Amino acid sequence: MRICIFGAGAIGGHFAVKLARSGHEVSVIARGAQLAAIRERGLALRSGDQLLTAQVAASSEPKDFGAQDVVLVTTKATALPSIAAQIAPLIGKDTLVVFTQNGMTWWYPHGLPARCPAPPRLPIFDLAESFLSIMRTDQVIGGLIYSANELEAPGVVRNNSPEHNRLEIAPIDGREDAAVAALRAALEEADIRSPDPGDIRSIVWSKLMNNMSGSVLALVTGNRSDAARDDPGLREVYRRIVREGMAIAAAHGYPLDDKLDPERMIARLLNHKPSLLQDYEQRRPMEIAEIVLAPLAFARAQNVPTPTLDTLAAIAAKLAKDRGLVTLDEAQQAPLWASSAK
Repeated sequence: MRICIFGAGAIGGHFAVKLARSGHEVSVIARGAQLAAIRERGLALRSGDQLLTAQVAASSEPKDFGAQDVVLVTTKATALPSIAAQIAPLIGKDTLVVFTQNGMTWWYPHGLPARCPAPPRLPIFDLAESFLSIMRTDQVIGGLIYSANELEAPGVVRNNSPEHNRLEIAPIDGREDAAVAALRAALEEADIRSPDPGDIRSIVWSKLMNNMSGSVLALVTGNRSDAARDDPGLREVYRRIVREGMAIAAAHGYPLDDKLDPERMIARLLNHKPSLLQDYEQRRPMEIAEIVLAPLAFARAQNVPTPTLDTLAAIAAKLAKDRGLVTLDEAQQAPLWASSAK
């Protein structure tokens, strides 16, 4: 397959190495020191005791590569507006475009089952007009990544979860086809697990439970994710956030009781610095709106009380704003801090 990784940071670099070593024609879109390092030395992936390397084509300009079989958009959600303006040269009539962002994503309302309540109006949903002007809905693939990675140096990725790396993908319109199955098979062959997740929005909510609990707690306490397992007080806060999140998901048509258990989630927490904390420490734009505030907006839309999440979200948003790492519309935020309890 011709596969372009749009955003060759920690996650994108990891996948680029694995897919290139599996025999695919891989190109990457990167910037700055990362781009220079990839052009000079290729990409390196440290995973457990292994050091894997790969040479891939790299550019800052999508037009250098032309239409692809698959585009994996592995940037943070904060980069999506700029990607919408650049991605067109990579898209052909049969290209699959996989969006792997954490938190609530731009495509969520498109193809939403009729049984689900209408979602609240979120700024990220406005990106649909730009993306759907250059690709069809049936080309858009939702993706959720479960893999802990950090950039050790430009061009060098460290994978902190060598036994737990997967990318779950599914069409946002729910219509499976041979191309999606082939992509899953390619990922599996590249040592990236890719089971069929079924309804992709259910998986969005499941992943959001992890992000809005362990990742936010790590951010506001300055700890790694497993601090919520090792500290009794944080453990209880973690449980409460997950329960509140599950209530939000259920109110929007996605009950998760048969998929998630807070105690098992706590037991699986990794000794890893989540991306929210990495971005805060390295003063990069943060996904506060998508991971932290979006669940509150969904809660308010269905009058779901979320006292624990309210508190953590206010602290997380303040931390990000004080460092200038997020731009939040105060008028849109104001209703989120009003209690929804009835």
